[in-house]
Amino acid sequence: MTKSIEELETEKSRLAEEMRQLDYELDLRRGIPTTAEALKESRAYAIDAALPVEEVVQGCSDAIDRYGFCVVDNVIPIDCIGEIKREAEKAEERVEGNARAVREGLKQGKSLEELAKLDGIELRPVCRRGYPPKIVNDIVWLPKYAVFLANARITAIAKAVLDDHLRIGQLHLRHISGTSEDGSPGGWFGTGRPDLRAWHTDWPHDLSAYGGGDPDTNVGCIRQPFPDVTLGLTMIWYLTDVDEDSGGTFVVPGSHRDPRNPRGPNDGISVGSPISGDMQISAKAGSVFIQDSRCWHASPTHNNGEKRIAIVNRWSPWWIAVDGYASGPASSVNQVCRPLSQKEFEALPLDLQPLMRHLCPSQKDVLQQPVLVRAKAADERTKWGFRLTKEHPEKVASANDHIKVRIKPN
Repeated sequence: MTKSIEELETEKSRLAEEMRQLDYELDLRRGIPTTAEALKESRAYAIDAALPVEEVVQGCSDAIDRYGFCVVDNVIPIDCIGEIKREAEKAEERVEGNARAVREGLKQGKSLEELAKLDGIELRPVCRRGYPPKIVNDIVWLPKYAVFLANARITAIAKAVLDDHLRIGQLHLRHISGTSEDGSPGGWFGTGRPDLRAWHTDWPHDLSAYGGGDPDTNVGCIRQPFPDVTLGLTMIWYLTDVDEDSGGTFVVPGSHRDPRNPRGPNDGISVGSPISGDMQISAKAGSVFIQDSRCWHASPTHNNGEKRIAIVNRWSPWWIAVDGYASGPASSVNQVCRPLSQKEFEALPLDLQPLMRHLCPSQKDVLQQPVLVRAKAADERTKWGFRLTKEHPEKVASANDHIKVRIKPN
């Protein structure tokens, strides 16, 4: 007897639930954490950078796919962390001072072009034609850190998850204050409340796009529902130990695959409230936290430990437009594609230059070699197909008999 559509839909739902239960049982048998608590205790999201590069890439790719994030331990050697930490703290003063001077100048009615000519203000032309100058990229004040930014294992992970041609579209400091002398806890907003969050996802999945309804400051974002593909990786380079008391990033494991968003207008989520299953990352100084930009996360607003020192960067594949659309004067201090002069670009380590070439107006952002290699292979395969028609015309009609394409059901 032929089943009705309703009966088939019911059976489909039952089978789908059975598959979910089987996946759950398989994870348990394999020792894979299935709850945030188990993940927090086991640190199964973390991989040691000292392992062979193939293991590091596979382990991190799997963790990002499963949980939405990973941590690569021991990326920066212990004996280098101290000087990079001091460099980052000093850079914080320079970056904030530069941005403050620009904001004050704008309030006084000066144009960005006028401010760019003043001593003590570091503004640079941007690559996008017709857009105003922006404050210089933070990397110019982080030369010791720059040596490690294009770490071979980190770039290999990014290439495996995103694409072979990569661009670092954003780079900025993200320090979080520690406990003050009077014993008051620190934190991102300094509220002192351990139950407060500030949930969001990162660009290009930041729905408020830095500017909300203001076209002068909105950089653009992807609309919901997000496609189920990783479009960006956010990396946080911890220069101090982090945990639940000392600036560990809040995350919701698995949220990168959830169709909702903390800032979604119709998703019923309070960005300031805890979410069931959230957890904080723990990592030693010198580690790198890497997350899918869709992952729900938040900086801690309650920090009982020491000041967190960290550097954030956002990596994108070459086919994502990283410039942003914000064109008003206030956008000159945002974090999107802060530019570099030719001299500053040339001062970068050679392995870092391809990742930041797009930030220098005098540079041509040419395709990186791995993309050309695979394109050459595709071109050669194409030419083979056309040669077949000339050299073996009798085989043309049946050459694709082994290729079967099925229409995927809904």
